[in-house]
Amino acid sequence: MILSDEPGYYEDGSFGIRIENLVLVVPATTKYNYRGRGSLTFTPITLVPIQTKMINTDLLTQTEVDWLNLYHKQCREVVGSELEKQGRQDALQWLIKETHPISK
Repeated sequence: MILSDEPGYYEDGSFGIRIENLVLVVPATTKYNYRGRGSLTFTPITLVPIQTKMINTDLLTQTEVDWLNLYHKQCREVVGSELEKQGRQDALQWLIKETHPISK
């Protein structure tokens, strides 16, 4: 199953922002298996960097920083590999810049 994950924020009468990704629902490996039903998790399908210059890292927890850095690493590995195969060096350099790890 494929879902659209669309977290957003809207300032009434002013503006709104949304980060939208398609995700694939996949089985999850968890410590517990309640009544043998298993668990599910999401794997991103659309690997597009989240624009970090729009993020106030002071508002993020370390877990959120780690998640974003891991997501951007996945973007670099998957999309970057394809860009290298295609010889698209300008796009690859842009991707590397946009997925540079952030810190608090």
